[in-house]
Amino acid sequence: MSSPLNKTITRADVRRPEVARQAGALRRFAWRLFLGGDRYAVNGVLKRRCRIRWNKLWEYSRGLAYVPWQANWKVVDFGGGATIPVYYLADQGLDVASFDIDEHLTGAARATAKRHGWKLHASTSDLTEPDARDRVADAPAPGSIDWAISFCVLEHLPRERQHRIARLLGESLRSGGHLTVTFDYSPDAPVEGALRSEADVHALIEATGLVPQEGPAFHDTGERFVLDKKYPDNRFTFGSLFLRKP
Repeated sequence: MSSPLNKTITRADVRRPEVARQAGALRRFAWRLFLGGDRYAVNGVLKRRCRIRWNKLWEYSRGLAYVPWQANWKVVDFGGGATIPVYYLADQGLDVASFDIDEHLTGAARATAKRHGWKLHASTSDLTEPDARDRVADAPAPGSIDWAISFCVLEHLPRERQHRIARLLGESLRSGGHLTVTFDYSPDAPVEGALRSEADVHALIEATGLVPQEGPAFHDTGERFVLDKKYPDNRFTFGSLFLRKP
């Protein structure tokens, strides 16, 4: 890649061939869901929708484009109940376990998975609790997962819980397994738990126990956007990390 892998958002990313191909697949899948009457969630809101907004398309398509996933991989999603990347990966034949404490979204994910015959286990178990591995029956076992994903969820957690779930997901991966994470980033990001500096990002990487998939640990392009209509005065960005277990 000529551009760093671990970085903040830029509109140009969606024009890269490998990301554009994945974006096209997600757009077609979104239309299929829409025409079939299925709903999926964005920012916790569940409804029928045929369009994926550009920033979410960047986040999802880029997040899926740079991991060599394949059918039958075991995937853990943290916090993405009833979202389109969870549904898409299950539709592609991956074995997905999605953990989201929102009972409405988790119930919708179970119903949609049953309707389509997907291998999608949707759970309201809270993996951020202390000693979750011992207390949560369906928590992923150490070394059992091929890929863990979490798209813009960490910023909704206090920093201690961010690092706790990062550690658990990292421990869950098999040798050579992947972790893909995105998050709100910037000193001006409106959500309290947003990562606000490169030091915050490096601390998160350290908590996972993993290494960057390639290139530098993190690059901030310096670009900022109005990404949330609820906060029109806040210009911030998304960061993304692609990490690997040695």
